[in-house]
Amino acid sequence: MIGASQTFCYSDKVLINYETRGHGPTPLIFIHGFAAALVTWHDIAPLFPVELYTLYFLDLKGFGLSSKPRDARYSLDDQTDIIISFLNARNIVNAALVGHSLGGTIALLAWFKGRALGRPELISRLILISCAAYPQRLPRLMRLVRTPFVGSMLMYLVPPRTIVKYTLPRVFYNHAAITEERIERYVHCYKKRGIGYSFAMSVRQLMPGGKPLPLPDYGKVSVPVLIIWGGNDRIIRRERGERLASALPAAQLVIVEECGHNPHEEKPEQTCAIIREFLETGKSA
Repeated sequence: MIGASQTFCYSDKVLINYETRGHGPTPLIFIHGFAAALVTWHDIAPLFPVELYTLYFLDLKGFGLSSKPRDARYSLDDQTDIIISFLNARNIVNAALVGHSLGGTIALLAWFKGRALGRPELISRLILISCAAYPQRLPRLMRLVRTPFVGSMLMYLVPPRTIVKYTLPRVFYNHAAITEERIERYVHCYKKRGIGYSFAMSVRQLMPGGKPLPLPDYGKVSVPVLIIWGGNDRIIRRERGERLASALPAAQLVIVEECGHNPHEEKPEQTCAIIREFLETGKSA
């Protein structure tokens, strides 16, 4: 655990679990990816000086210890609204949003949402790690989960440990990083009641009606953006990172070599150094 588990009451049916660390002047909001939870930030969290940063780690709705209501509201817009509400409720401004994979998409959408609501001061920087910014063929597990009946049976019948041991070798480049402790960390993400429903609804709403959601105009993003990508990412290829960097007006792309889809777990020291260099100097390491 990073810090004491806390609860943000988004609605009477949706409670968002989060943890905090530090008391510094720069707020960082960490948004995990699909089929994960805030525990996946535990390797990188202790590397940020507590006197410089205040870190907030959220479990998205339907993931980790957050609520998993059967309300069919698991779209990217739904998750984005929760992030904006959290910032407003905690009086956080000038935040740097750190989003991994699908969490990176949510971070981007939160920037657009803040502007649309007349609150441009909420988000001052974006840090996107292996960001799912463009439509692509879904990984096999996500394709299975989104299939009616098949997805529910998969999550019900297949032990979480089996799913995790199948998935992590496809996510990590260095298989030595797939320790028993890390396996247990992900098993924890998959065990909670209602997780099958939230997984299935989240994936289905990525492509409602079988069509990808329309992309925002990334060329309108006016804040500095740091993009971090694993050089050996098999989930979202580095070419997608290069495409995103070229689309964003004020973006820096840093490739972490010999690394897969999760640089913050596979190479936390290097990833933290890259983030801190960007935040403290405006440049990438």
